[in-house]
Amino acid sequence: MGGRHAARPALEFLKNSMKALVPLLNVEDAARSIEFYTGNFGFAVDQQFEMGGKVLWARLSRGSIGIMINVSQERRSRAVGSERQTYDDVVFYFYVDSAQDVHDELLRKGFAPGPIERQDYGVDEFTVRDPDGYELAFASPYIKDER
Repeated sequence: MGGRHAARPALEFLKNSMKALVPLLNVEDAARSIEFYTGNFGFAVDQQFEMGGKVLWARLSRGSIGIMINVSQERRSRAVGSERQTYDDVVFYFYVDSAQDVHDELLRKGFAPGPIERQDYGVDEFTVRDPDGYELAFASPYIKDER
């Protein structure tokens, strides 16, 4: 059974055609999510689709990082039908120069990020939730003390 997950050669037609992985976040309110990511993390709106004066979809980017925001009836019903206000299927992990600096800035802006924790695998990291409950992790490397 272990061989089932062994690396396999890429499909021939994908070898040179796959360029980026851009997650799509299903959200309740696209405008709120766009403001969260542009206002707090410096993302820019590259494209957006509106209907009836309401943003339904947008693509955001910051450098080589991209995300898409999508209003989803399914997401709305999942949030209402759940006792939890979080979305734990995925964690968006951002590598930054200084997790401490990002943590401090989020505190200044009134957010409640989790504590910075030093991990054995060489990073200081913390998490914070976006308006739809997606978990965002921020990590920066540290030099392990070899005493």
